[in-house]
Amino acid sequence: LAFTSSRIMISNILNQKLLWLLPCAGLLVGNASGFVTVGRQSMKVVPPTLSSTSAPDDTSVSNSLEGVADFEEWFSSNSSSGTQVNNIRHALFNSMGRGLQFTSTKSSDLSKVAVVPRKLVLHVPYSDEEDSSSGFSWDANLSCKLWEECQKGKASTYYGYCSLLTRGANLQPGTTAYSSTAPDALRHWTPTQKSSLERSEKGKKLLEVESKQQEEWRQKYDSLGASEREKMTFDNFQWAMEAVHSRAFRGDFGALDGGEGGPLRKIASLLLPLSALAFGIIYASDPSMEKYYVPLAIAAASPVALTIIADQKGSKEAVMLPLIDSANHLQEADSVIEYDPSVDGFVLSLGRKCLVKEADGAGERAQVCISYGIRKDSELLLNYGFLRGVTMEGLKINEGDESRDVLRQRLADEFINRNP
Repeated sequence: LAFTSSRIMISNILNQKLLWLLPCAGLLVGNASGFVTVGRQSMKVVPPTLSSTSAPDDTSVSNSLEGVADFEEWFSSNSSSGTQVNNIRHALFNSMGRGLQFTSTKSSDLSKVAVVPRKLVLHVPYSDEEDSSSGFSWDANLSCKLWEECQKGKASTYYGYCSLLTRGANLQPGTTAYSSTAPDALRHWTPTQKSSLERSEKGKKLLEVESKQQEEWRQKYDSLGASEREKMTFDNFQWAMEAVHSRAFRGDFGALDGGEGGPLRKIASLLLPLSALAFGIIYASDPSMEKYYVPLAIAAASPVALTIIADQKGSKEAVMLPLIDSANHLQEADSVIEYDPSVDGFVLSLGRKCLVKEADGAGERAQVCISYGIRKDSELLLNYGFLRGVTMEGLKINEGDESRDVLRQRLADEFINRNP
């Protein structure tokens, strides 16, 4: 990690779309690896262009945007909790499928395009160790929570987010199988499609990594308690793990309660108002405060000391950020995701490099992208199902199509060309 006075550069880790956020002077700010701060001059945004020859067909739009209306209704209904969405919306793009569209042309509107309050964020303590205090790994823990919320239907606090992930299937009683959140991730390829990767040594190695990942996920499922396994099959667990590994962020969140440092931060947050109250009471009775100077100084310094100790111990959390995680990947995107304790929520701001203009039958639109950091082709293909520069342009396929032969052949050919 590269430290600056006000920002902490982020390093994403293998197999997860994970974001580092560390405490800094009361405001936790995250910049993805390679990000630069872009000025907010008042000028027209002119994004780079991605040309497509035709608009998405009606069937593709209908299938790909399923669950979006429920999500938007849910998100707006939580405005009293602090949700904000400014100048962005879900849309379908021929180049990358479903994503976020920037609806303004002013660079002044790039700041704080989304605010997601913590109460709408699924999160679990993160540990670098394989097993957490709950008895199983952080990703299995988060996957179990996600599946449980999806199965609650509209009774879930997160029902709108679950609707976005399941394309509305979570709101259909009795549904126990959901569409993939990463339909072209390598685990979904047929044996024939995978055989195209055997033309290179790196392709063969990637297939071995995918096989090992499947074995590890099976072991994690088998290690769950009987009550957890009764709630979901291995296929259900795999769906949730895929969503977690392609959408979750990891960070040190000073205002959250996970990890070893969490309890210390709780104590510090309680001591701060108490010390201020004590100061006011004593000052009212003895303005000179000569007799109480030392104990008051200790009381005032205690929250700061506890916070410093908590920072050393850490309070790592893995989180899933509704709306923010709908943005597609662009390595050079200069987005900023930050946890702001003053609003108790996560804030997304954009730079001009986050916008990619796409021209198709629907007109010219600017797609919002964020960076997952510098990712290897093998990582992208394994967990996300895409490669830089390979688009869906010209393909009429739906998210639920099982074969997707043409797109996966494109991905395999490009991977072989780059990784002989």
